[in-house]
Amino acid sequence: MFKKAFALFVVFVLAALPVWWLTTVVGTAVAAPQATIRYVAPGGTNGTNDCANQNNPCGSVAHAALQTDAGDTVLVASGRYTETDTIRVFRDMTIRGEGLDKTIIGVETDPDIHQVFQVYGNLNATISHLTMHNAERSGVQNLGNLTLAHVSIQNNRGIIGGGGINNTSNAVITVTDSIISNNGIGVDTAAGMMNFGTARLERVLFAGNKASSYGGGLHNQGTLWLENVTFTLNEAQGGTAVSNGGDGVITMTNVTIARNVRTLSNPPDASAVSNYGVSITAVNTLIADNGPNQQCGGDIALTSLGHNLDGHNGCNFNQPTDLTFTDPLLGAFAQVTGTPNWVSTLMFFPSSPALDAGSAVHCPATDARGVTRPKGNGCDIGAYEFDNYRIYLPITVKG
Repeated sequence: MFKKAFALFVVFVLAALPVWWLTTVVGTAVAAPQATIRYVAPGGTNGTNDCANQNNPCGSVAHAALQTDAGDTVLVASGRYTETDTIRVFRDMTIRGEGLDKTIIGVETDPDIHQVFQVYGNLNATISHLTMHNAERSGVQNLGNLTLAHVSIQNNRGIIGGGGINNTSNAVITVTDSIISNNGIGVDTAAGMMNFGTARLERVLFAGNKASSYGGGLHNQGTLWLENVTFTLNEAQGGTAVSNGGDGVITMTNVTIARNVRTLSNPPDASAVSNYGVSITAVNTLIADNGPNQQCGGDIALTSLGHNLDGHNGCNFNQPTDLTFTDPLLGAFAQVTGTPNWVSTLMFFPSSPALDAGSAVHCPATDARGVTRPKGNGCDIGAYEFDNYRIYLPITVKG
């Protein structure tokens, strides 16, 4: 009788203990909750729909995100989606479209809808293979740990800064194989991206972003790594491509900064790269054809690790392997057909001094398009790696 009563007591006590104690102390294996795939497609229904049936998808990404449990994936089919509110990512999840040219997500034109996506703090999220556009402030505001891959962030207004991306203090963001374009309305700072946290960008194109003050492409006051990134046709009064301030630290490897536009007639206020922060360090980086003879400016000179190219002589590229007063002989955008992503970059011609002039030690494995580096006799300067010559009329391009 005593043994039976004792056994019942033990069962009662174990049942009352938390799962973590049973797993850690007793050694009982407790299965993790099974992740669920949620489906969104044009013409889907919301209401009480939990979006878990592929044959009965939801019609709104914001609604699907609300249905998720931690670790779920939201698959968004090809189509155009106009959300009636910001899509709030408030737990660990993945949101994946079918391609940045196929899954296009925007929000209604409404001053009270500030972002397309808002990622909350203390979580890990991934958003990929889609386009986000038409937000009043930012395509995405990140307060957590966010990965963006194969996305296009375009035509967001960014009235208070960070039109494409706003990465806040203590937030971490990684952006790869993506395009940030045509953000800002000329009355903001950091039209393409604002970074106060930690950011790493690889194989990214900033094009056509416009700020009325500084940071046409981006403004940084956190820690930022740029690799195989191209800035072109961005516009601002200063730092037309990149501005750095406060505690900002930027490391640039194989970056191309060219053909960015000033909005003022005073060249000193129209540098492509403006540094008032802690430091900007550059290697294998090309800065040329930006405004009238004004490539770099600010109170703090750039730090060169060598193998950089300056179209004039204002970027403090002072190492023996640096090239100054040098025309890189840039051409049009390189073709991307058949490459693993949609990111193009400004190409150069076979006679360019940037050819094979980069550092092998700092050479990334690919260029901005995913083309293997190095080709020929060494790594090329900038985000573009010249391939074996193949002749296509009327110009010579990479194969």
